[in-house]
Amino acid sequence: MLELLGRQIYRRRYLVIAIWVVIVLLALPFAPQAPNNLKPGGFTTEELPSVVARTVLRERLEISTITVEMVFEHPQLNAFDEEFIDAVNRSVADLREMPEVLSVRTHTDEPGRVSADGNIAHVTIGLDLPLEDAVDFLDVAFSSIDTSPLTLRTSGGPALYRDLSLASENDLRRGETVAFPLATLTLLIVFGTLIAAITPAAVGGAGVAIALAVVFFISREVDVSVFALNIVTLLGIGIGIDYSLFYTSRFREELKKGSSVEDSIAAAQTLAGRAIFFSALTSLVGLTSLLLFETMVLRSVGMGAVIVIVAALAAALTLLPAVLGVMGHNVNRFRIGPARRSTTGRSFWRPLTRTVMRRPLLVLIPTSAVLIALVWPAKDLRLGTVDATILPDSLESRQGFDILREDFDFALSTFIPVVVLFEGDPFEEQNLASLYAFGRALETVPNAGDVVSIVNLGADWDVDRYRLLYERPESIADNTVSGLVRDTLRPGAALFVVESDLHPFSPEATEMVNYIRAFEPPPGQEIHVDGGTADLVDIVDTLYSRFPLVIAVVLVITYVSLMLLFRSVLLPLKAVILNVLSIFAAYGALVFVFQDGNFSGLLNFEPLGVIEATTPILLFAIIFGLSMDYEIFLLSRVQEAYRKSGDNAGAVVEGLEKSGLIITGAAAILIVVAASFVLADVVVVKAIGLGLAIAIFIDVTLVRALVAPALMRLFGEWNWYLPRWLDRLLPEVRHDG
Repeated sequence: MLELLGRQIYRRRYLVIAIWVVIVLLALPFAPQAPNNLKPGGFTTEELPSVVARTVLRERLEISTITVEMVFEHPQLNAFDEEFIDAVNRSVADLREMPEVLSVRTHTDEPGRVSADGNIAHVTIGLDLPLEDAVDFLDVAFSSIDTSPLTLRTSGGPALYRDLSLASENDLRRGETVAFPLATLTLLIVFGTLIAAITPAAVGGAGVAIALAVVFFISREVDVSVFALNIVTLLGIGIGIDYSLFYTSRFREELKKGSSVEDSIAAAQTLAGRAIFFSALTSLVGLTSLLLFETMVLRSVGMGAVIVIVAALAAALTLLPAVLGVMGHNVNRFRIGPARRSTTGRSFWRPLTRTVMRRPLLVLIPTSAVLIALVWPAKDLRLGTVDATILPDSLESRQGFDILREDFDFALSTFIPVVVLFEGDPFEEQNLASLYAFGRALETVPNAGDVVSIVNLGADWDVDRYRLLYERPESIADNTVSGLVRDTLRPGAALFVVESDLHPFSPEATEMVNYIRAFEPPPGQEIHVDGGTADLVDIVDTLYSRFPLVIAVVLVITYVSLMLLFRSVLLPLKAVILNVLSIFAAYGALVFVFQDGNFSGLLNFEPLGVIEATTPILLFAIIFGLSMDYEIFLLSRVQEAYRKSGDNAGAVVEGLEKSGLIITGAAAILIVVAASFVLADVVVVKAIGLGLAIAIFIDVTLVRALVAPALMRLFGEWNWYLPRWLDRLLPEVRHDG
């Protein structure tokens, strides 16, 4: 079927090119607009218990969960100088009157909002808005604020997400600017001729343009995370060029044999086309798994990746044969540098593979030891969520966050808001006794420091003393107590805040959340736990309770697909295990670099101490499919040689010899593209780019070049074993290249 398609495309090549030109021209105006409708974040879902708790806080206690932190600074003025106070009051005066603003807390309300040197004060604006609307509100309401003579930096959730979108767009443009030229240069090195190098890059670019246009239209109807755009671009450039590289290489190989242009197209479509098709299929299996998660960022990347892979596949199997059909032998024109004796890389790959065939154990044992060493740091992987430290310090929200952290210990300690819902007046005897008992229970939480509530005023206070205090709550003279009654109490709802010196992402802090949630409330009451630590617990539980099942499904589907393709029970198992090994090596690199902070100065980021929770899942989905691409291209050439000769060792030598240079070139392109995203400002994007580049490098150097052929040599004829009964059950899927 593919051969027939190739011949039909060749005979109607000008029509096919014209159709693609029209499609690309229609896509070009919309592709640059893809970022316009994308949403910041997307790391949580509305169903998470912590998100539900946030809603309870807002609706039952009128406490804002979306806040803007305004950081005011002056080099000479003290925060309590009249000029400083007037400037702050003038800045927030209009905000106080806006219906979207629930609360405004300044340093005149709470003196602890002033830095130790007295030159900095921070104001918290509580908003009654969802996060996305709060970002828009920030841009409008804060644009005309006059803060002179003070310097203002805004931070907090809305500011972080605003700058996150801005940084992601900058990363996208920077990535495209660097990736395309470097990928084309790599193609030039692989092919040696200008036309052969430009063609895959152009075809890959067409696929990316169409995919971005599709993302633009989808994002108008469905929420799509801004992070999807960077991944779509990375995959689109890398995979689109890779597919075109494999196809063009096979086309040139057939021309060199003396075949006509049409026959070369037909052969490339039959041989390389099938390999490309099954490679796309395995990539789709891994990336489609992201659609099974509920978080917007994972679903968005999954959806965008599917779109870009389908676009790349369509371009490689329709546009590319048409373009090559028009070029014919001109594809080899404009040579750069001296001509190579071989386009298959015999000068290097043949002696290497023969060495592996002669001494497989001598190669396998030390190489496996290196792989285990690379994987080893992954055992210490700790998961976390994003904060402003994923942004560069050139952005305002990061600058404000750094000041809050350094001068006010912001985000360095753990605060766990706990809401108790009940029936009736909180000062009724039964309710007050119940709240008192719960407050005492919170004080027993391991690693808990202070517990702030109306019933945690003193360690030696008993319930009778609280009953006496709250007989007439409107007459309480103590400002601290009256403030607690005003801010943390409503009919049927009470707020407790558990404080600790622990870092919010520490394992001990997450244990505190689990400990509190394990409390059994009295009949008719509910307990809701919020806070950054609770967010982390919920995100990790939600994602990683499903992740093992997703992994199992992906591995099984991939194994069955490869068994159909290569008629073997052992080769697919080897491929799946080696892919997983490459992925864990990438995890080890992430821990070593981004969690532990090695090379943070060189890569220009602040060590997170954790790995953002969605990153390992994203890398699994991306790397698994890409690594399998190289396995398919390698095994397809080995299988082709084995069917001709029946010699297992000789087939491995010939297969790696013929595919080695092309696999290396394809991997180099992906490494270059992925590594270009290490220049990103957003640390999550930087981590994905570096993780992908390292995984692909390990895969093509240690795994495909050494471990895979060594194992195939040791397995011998068992490589091609398929029980007869299973052979009869499985449909025949011939694959000759």
